[in-house]
Amino acid sequence: MKHKTYILRSGLSAEAVIARVGKLLAKEGVQFRAEGFSIYSISTPIVILSLQRILYSDRNWVGLNPFTFISGIDVLCRLDKTGLTEIVIHVNKFRTFLWVAFSVWVSALTVLGISKPNGAILFIAVGLAAWFAVVWFGFVSFIGGYLIKKEITDCLSA
Repeated sequence: MKHKTYILRSGLSAEAVIARVGKLLAKEGVQFRAEGFSIYSISTPIVILSLQRILYSDRNWVGLNPFTFISGIDVLCRLDKTGLTEIVIHVNKFRTFLWVAFSVWVSALTVLGISKPNGAILFIAVGLAAWFAVVWFGFVSFIGGYLIKKEITDCLSA
């Protein structure tokens, strides 16, 4: 599941939606192209060190820029049957899965350093539970999904 699709509805025109989403993406460091009633990312910011300013954002309560954790985003606007603008958001989470793979790799290296079998088994059990709770839910579901949808919703309602 590398791609996730979200559908929002707004009373704004498609032009206004594209303009507002474009401003949000530009503020968050995403390079994009807008064509008609769609906008798609060309490049999302990559953070190597936690000291880089682009990793942080004041647009959400977590304080992180969720666009640094995803590989790409596409936004398409169309008119629905009720006359509202339907906004279809496709989020490419490939980079998020790379973060998960990195955390598994670091955990595996740590387990290799434990010499006693009982300690290693306990460490693996606790580590898997923590990994699932923090890394999978935190990166994939929350930052790579909910926060992006929330920031777009907030920029459309502002």
